[in-house]
Amino acid sequence: MVLLLSGLCCCLALPARAQPAALGLDLRETLAGIITYTRWPTEPDPVRLCLMGSSPQADTLEQQGLPRNGHAPVSVRRPLPEAPLASQCDALYVGTLEPSGWLALLPAVAGQPVLTVCERSDACTAGGMVRLDSDAAAGRVRFEVNLDAVARSTVRIHPLVLKLGRRAAGKAPP
Repeated sequence: MVLLLSGLCCCLALPARAQPAALGLDLRETLAGIITYTRWPTEPDPVRLCLMGSSPQADTLEQQGLPRNGHAPVSVRRPLPEAPLASQCDALYVGTLEPSGWLALLPAVAGQPVLTVCERSDACTAGGMVRLDSDAAAGRVRFEVNLDAVARSTVRIHPLVLKLGRRAAGKAPP
């Protein structure tokens, strides 16, 4: 377990001048590491990662998926609009989305065993569990963990992952 966590640490400490393609891989590895150390009430196999919104990172996830991490495989998909979100997704990655769109997603996953991960946005702090920040200029991927959102969820994230991430000042959803 320590070895796997050290792999997650390596994903977060990138070379100072990582190229955009390498940064995309590191974001995918970081997300895969977070998913690896997330526990659901009933372990999914495969883990269904749904993509909402758009961004270069979301496009990369859709095209390339996540690297295999030795645990359950992760299937990446766009959810069907006619089906309930929580019935299609074990994890939700939100790219660029208007704040109103993000806030409309929250009730669909509230109280459900869905890990919510989003890109850097203020709306994400209103209920997202993990906020990824991929900084191409600095060549690194960082993440913040909204402890309030994690505590309200039925999924659990390993405490060492919580320590690796910065703590976000959680804001209660409106």
